[in-house]
Amino acid sequence: MADTGKLAWPRKADGTTDWEVVFEDPNTGFIQLVAKSPSPEVLRQATTIIIDKLFTRRGDKDEVINLKNQLESILSNPGDIASKQVGVGGLLRQIKETRVDKARDYIERKLAGAAIDRRAGLLWKIDFLLKPKVLLPVGFAFILLISGFVFVLLQTTLGPSDPTIVAEAPADVEIPVKDQENPAELQPAEDLTQAPEALPSDVEEPDDIKEPEPIRIFLKTLRWPLSSMSTKERPQYFSVILYVDDWDTKIQVCRRVANVMDKLYLAFNFALPQDRKARDIELAELAGLIPSAVNQIYGTELVVKSDVYRYGQQGFKSAPRPPYCNSPDKP
Repeated sequence: MADTGKLAWPRKADGTTDWEVVFEDPNTGFIQLVAKSPSPEVLRQATTIIIDKLFTRRGDKDEVINLKNQLESILSNPGDIASKQVGVGGLLRQIKETRVDKARDYIERKLAGAAIDRRAGLLWKIDFLLKPKVLLPVGFAFILLISGFVFVLLQTTLGPSDPTIVAEAPADVEIPVKDQENPAELQPAEDLTQAPEALPSDVEEPDDIKEPEPIRIFLKTLRWPLSSMSTKERPQYFSVILYVDDWDTKIQVCRRVANVMDKLYLAFNFALPQDRKARDIELAELAGLIPSAVNQIYGTELVVKSDVYRYGQQGFKSAPRPPYCNSPDKP
């Protein structure tokens, strides 16, 4: 399942994803993954991660909700695990057929558009300009431009139609001076043009508010694979660092650290290979899957992101002593 990352999914000759291989490959296909789920809970978790992996766009929210409701309906039906695996396999094949149809439509539109562009040339561009929705606004703008040009030309050559009458300036009139009984009335008014003295401001500029740093959570070292399928490659050790927004959230996450470790191993099983060393791109894919997998325990988004480091890498951190859910960022 490690090679099913978006960047590593197999491609057809036309450049589209080969969805038949992604879903049906007997070794790495999604349907093969759910067929190995030993319990309804593992089946639920594996299918949920697949749905979250396939539908990542903002507009996919309603589709994700619909698919997860169908999944819960399949798992709630009475029957053994085999019947539930068959039902989930059918759900995944519906998703596969939708993806195959979309890829086929994309290629058909692409080929049709290229053929039209080759035949169109200059005549297509002229035909576009003659369309009413283009011709009418352009013609109206042209008429306004010509009208404005004619108006300016007439104004500059003929001048205004009505002459302006300029009145003669009146003769100087002697203004009588009041008696000097109240000299205060004759004092010049205070110069209001002078700027008043700056008043002290009671409002202080707030200091720069910095966003709080996320709280890191160090967990117990994880070994993968748990039982190696290769006689040459030995298991590797990894550390997973979770990030939460505040200390109260850290405490809430650590209260169920055993469940957190179970979710981590489910994510490892989904994203990493068991017969060779994991690549850096697969570790990055795993780090992106872990928050959604862990948050399923709590029903809300407590973990905002995660980092995964292999032993020997810079950044490898783990909790060496119980309760194996420690943080150096305690406030």
